[in-house]
Amino acid sequence: MSNHDVRWIDALGAEFARVAAAHETPSRRPARRRVLAMALSAVVLLGAGAYAVPVTRAAIEDVTSSLAGWVSGDEGRALRPDDDAPDWVRDEGGRVIAETDGVELYVSRTEAKAGALLRFTLGDGFAVFDTVDGWRARFDDHAVVVLGASPAAGGEGVDDRGRFPLLGVTARSVAKIELRYADGPPLVADDIDGGFVLMADARRARQELVAYDAAGRELERTDVSEFGPLRR
Repeated sequence: MSNHDVRWIDALGAEFARVAAAHETPSRRPARRRVLAMALSAVVLLGAGAYAVPVTRAAIEDVTSSLAGWVSGDEGRALRPDDDAPDWVRDEGGRVIAETDGVELYVSRTEAKAGALLRFTLGDGFAVFDTVDGWRARFDDHAVVVLGASPAAGGEGVDDRGRFPLLGVTARSVAKIELRYADGPPLVADDIDGGFVLMADARRARQELVAYDAAGRELERTDVSEFGPLRR
């Protein structure tokens, strides 16, 4: 583990503790335990770094514009009163960067000892974040970062069509993604603008996520076989 990873994990733990303490009331103490558990999950998810392999790194454009937009709060749309965003997303002036069938992906910025932290929050409150430099380093190696699964709208693991949300963020160069299954046609999203919420078929085995640029060139293939619907 590098010094950067150690600093990031320290900042991550401190920031989740701060968020948990800020929003804790006697009736919400179980939520604090859940927030701290999510911090550990985020460390495992981003610390592993083995679930994506770039195919044509030379085709991946600079993501400075995406990062600048996320940090400044210019990317995505402002929160509406009816958005079911966690408290910290609203407190940090977060924005919606992707949404499908009532499931939203939020981005927000906060300050920590390690510097500015960029946080991506899934619809159920699971949050993954890193420093701006940390995200830039990730996108130097990857065009896509899969953040994880979220419950469908209404709180169930799957919706009435047997689908579950799979969320992630992308480099600016990504214009289209395909979720490929072991059999049958892929799920295609061609309106990508920095993030995605895919309603994946829970009844078919997922294989990989393929990212393309605006010219149709393949940028990266990401193994998503281990992602599935959340179980209650």
